[in-house]
Amino acid sequence: MLTSTTSPLTYRSGKTRASILIVDDEPAFCGVLSELLRSYGYAVRFAYSVTQAWELMEENPPDLVLTDVMMPGVDGLSLVRRLRNNPTYARVHTIVVSAKAQPEDIEASLDAGADACLIKPFSARELRDMVSRVLDPRS
Repeated sequence: MLTSTTSPLTYRSGKTRASILIVDDEPAFCGVLSELLRSYGYAVRFAYSVTQAWELMEENPPDLVLTDVMMPGVDGLSLVRRLRNNPTYARVHTIVVSAKAQPEDIEASLDAGADACLIKPFSARELRDMVSRVLDPRS
C-alpha cells in the first residue's frame, strides 16, 4: 500500500486530534509534510494520487485535505470539486498546495471550493499557521 496511516489519538483533554490527508504524487514531499504535520500534533495519512485519496476518504474521512494541483491522471482541483459536490465530504476542509502562484491560479483553486491556497515554496510556520486557521477559523 502506498499510504501511511496514523490512528487517531486523543489529547489528555479527551479531544481527538485533527486528521489530515496529503495528496501529492511526490513521495519525498509527502514525507516532509507528514513529519511536519505530525510534529504539530496532527494525525496524517497520504496518497500519491486522487484515486488513492478517494479510497482513503471512503475508509475514514479526514478533517482536512492538502492537495497538489498538478498530478498525473486526475488533478487536485478535480478532487476539491468532487469533495464539494458530494454531501458526505462537502464539509471536509481543503487547502490547495501548488507552485502555481498567479492570481488566476489562486482564483481557480478557490472557485473549485478550496478553503485556502498555500504556494510552494513555503515555510514550516506558514504551513502550521494556515492549517491551524483552516481547521479552527477562530484561532
